[in-house]
Amino acid sequence: MERVNLFFLHGFLGRPTDWAQVKAHLPQTEGLRIYTPDYFKDLSLGPSNSFESWAENFIKWVETHGSAADRNILVGYSLGGRLALHALEKKPALFYKVILISTNPGFNDVHETFDPISEERRQRWMNDSYWAEEFLKAPWDMVLRNWNAQPVFGGGEAEPLRAEREYSRETLSLALTQWSLAQQKNMRGLIGKQIQKLIWLVGERDEKFVEMSKRIEDEVNGFQFEVVPSSSHRVLFDSPKDLGERIRQLVQKLL
Repeated sequence: MERVNLFFLHGFLGRPTDWAQVKAHLPQTEGLRIYTPDYFKDLSLGPSNSFESWAENFIKWVETHGSAADRNILVGYSLGGRLALHALEKKPALFYKVILISTNPGFNDVHETFDPISEERRQRWMNDSYWAEEFLKAPWDMVLRNWNAQPVFGGGEAEPLRAEREYSRETLSLALTQWSLAQQKNMRGLIGKQIQKLIWLVGERDEKFVEMSKRIEDEVNGFQFEVVPSSSHRVLFDSPKDLGERIRQLVQKLL
């Protein structure tokens, strides 16, 4: 019997449990299997990998959890969305749909990775390097407070409590540099090629990503995005029911 597999990728500072409220709105049926890998705990999926090697390892991980006849739906939020794009690039045929939430496609340039020639990338590298040092050494409560005060997270109140004991600070620090946007290539070409597979969601109150998505509409032929009402960048915490319903409708067409 054909099965539907849902793979959820959390964001930076995320945990598999972040998806619990979204999963609560999905159908309870034998034909649907849900996977929430913790890429900060699973070494093969951790930030010791480049984007490239992470995608290779994740493809293997997906293939071990399903069969060739299954329909795989990949859902990525924020950093998880950027990682999902690399998995899609590596093996597009493996995924029936890819749902990207609050996802940055990278700088709109020709650089494959960090290049100091690019002022945008240099600034981003300096910013991510600063945060990497903070997550490694600063008092936990202080770094969390300052992280959450960044403008991109404005308007979202529902971020769960993040306890220091649940993380390796070295792993978080490494993720900020290894998977820095400064290291990521421009994924607009991939988005154009795989436009039929993509569902692109942004929060209504996430001004930066709404504007970015409007620019992608101009840059990528056929690109469309959906706005999730009453949501900030952290859509999965602000609107888990809305997000769960969207995924449920997609899954039920396949079951």
